[in-house]
Amino acid sequence: MSGKVSIIIPCYNDGKYLPEAVASAKAQTYPDIEIIIVDDHSTDTETQKVLQRAAGGNVVVVKTPEGKKGLPAARNTGISVAGGDYILPLDADDTIYPTYVEKTLAVLEGNPDVAVCGSGVRFFGLRHNDWQQPEYSATGLVLEEFKLVCTALYRRRDWERVGGYDESLTLGKEDMVFWLDMLQDGRRIVILPEVLFFYRIKPNSMTAATGTGPTERDRLTAMYAARPEVFQRHTLDFMELCARYRDEKARLTCLVSWNILSPLFRLEWRIRQRIKRWFGRA
Repeated sequence: MSGKVSIIIPCYNDGKYLPEAVASAKAQTYPDIEIIIVDDHSTDTETQKVLQRAAGGNVVVVKTPEGKKGLPAARNTGISVAGGDYILPLDADDTIYPTYVEKTLAVLEGNPDVAVCGSGVRFFGLRHNDWQQPEYSATGLVLEEFKLVCTALYRRRDWERVGGYDESLTLGKEDMVFWLDMLQDGRRIVILPEVLFFYRIKPNSMTAATGTGPTERDRLTAMYAARPEVFQRHTLDFMELCARYRDEKARLTCLVSWNILSPLFRLEWRIRQRIKRWFGRA
């Protein structure tokens, strides 16, 4: 295998966890790696001290430019100065297993039709369990039946081709839109079954559920508005997804998405009537 891999770690006031993320990046068995930490205007004094200590060797610390803020801008900042042929985003509170880069890079180098390679996920912190992904499909990605975390390896040239992460999506879902942009050419995602990525669940990971942050509706609205043409092509898929759900909670979740999508799609009268027959509302 050949080609440098740039591991991009945005950090906003995550000094408590950042050393673990950096240590896991440094421990990779693949030798040609650089680590770029992006300080997204951290205000915490301890985080600033950790950032100062982190720089050195194959670790570079840069800062999101003034006037920009949020994960999409931070990732774009890091990638813009990266020298790698491959990019691996890693949040400052998560970690990767030592063979993560070696194993995912082997997939990309051996399969030109694969755009992105990730791995099994294990949650830790407030929750401890493995995340079992369904088999990948392009439609499943659009419907979010198949979800891909931000930490997955891809080629830098694909980041350049799609124009990077959409910096308007500061509420979330920037990863989802980025993957959709990248995969419009028909290539695929491979998820290795082995658990190589560890996703930390923190109290503030649940701000949407507690009402102290953006809600899922807020994030969906922003995502659909950012790429209406992509979701419009899957109108009937969304309808079929809603029809498959029978329990009340899942049905209501689908209807929330549908209420957001309908004005964007400008649905014809006949489609609205089909929705009304299924759910008793349009």
